[in-house]
Amino acid sequence: DGNRNGWWTPAVIEGFKERASCISTLFSSFKLDGKHVNGNLTLGEAIADAGGLKMSWEAFLEKAKPDADAKRLFFIAMGQTWCQREKKVAARAELLTDPHPPAKFRVMGTLSQFAPFAETFSCPVGSKMNPAERCHLW
Repeated sequence: DGNRNGWWTPAVIEGFKERASCISTLFSSFKLDGKHVNGNLTLGEAIADAGGLKMSWEAFLEKAKPDADAKRLFFIAMGQTWCQREKKVAARAELLTDPHPPAKFRVMGTLSQFAPFAETFSCPVGSKMNPAERCHLW
């Protein structure tokens, strides 16, 4: 009948909020031209990027049965998706109003939280792209 019915229990909602807070904090730690990203504003898109990466990776592994080179190319292609040049004035304005994280952080923020990326590129534990603690939502 088109009515929205919540099916998450209060405990599930609280767990989601707690795990989402990790992502918001991560993205708020990023700076562009000296200004912090608003992790609360960009949270929905950051969650979507992480979920899309996870689902596409799982599909890629299942369908392609990739070797090490193909795995590296998967992540390079993901990064190239967000490759762009932007004027500083526009970038600063977007920090205030755009619910999408800046392109650079859509790549670095998302991939740094994804263990298969660190494994594929042998990133040392504790490095920027393989932190000892990661945000896990799903």
